[in-house]
Amino acid sequence: MRLRYVLGAGLIIGAVAVISIVTFSRQAEAYYTVAELWDAVAPGSPAEAQPSALAASAGQRMRVRGYVDAASVRRADNGLQLAFVLTDEDRNLGVTYRGLVPDTFDRAESVTVGGTLGADGAFVADELFVQCPSKYEAVPPGATAPAGDADGRSDG
Repeated sequence: MRLRYVLGAGLIIGAVAVISIVTFSRQAEAYYTVAELWDAVAPGSPAEAQPSALAASAGQRMRVRGYVDAASVRRADNGLQLAFVLTDEDRNLGVTYRGLVPDTFDRAESVTVGGTLGADGAFVADELFVQCPSKYEAVPPGATAPAGDADGRSDG
């Protein structure tokens, strides 16, 4: 009788473990900086990327982080489509994003996009996360707080 309970509990724990592992592996996404992505997909410069290397990564879900080249930002008239270039060190990645653009996008320090890399080397994003500059930065010792803010915080 006791053996049945032990076997039943073991079976339930095993089933939960298998379901957890399968679910986690399907939801896992690779996370790269722009330079890491190009090094992983096509060592060297993106201009030298081989079509076969890009095709191998095409359609694979990933997230990429970099800095927005402000001169490259192009918005569609409807405001729901955005094209820009992510940079990191000396590497660039063209990104197209369709969806709501966060209000803080123009002031972002860095951007993380989630989506897929196309066979042509362009990134099609369906997620856009921005990291804004810190609103509250410490005032160095001996310095005065910004005008209009007595406690050393700025509204930036």
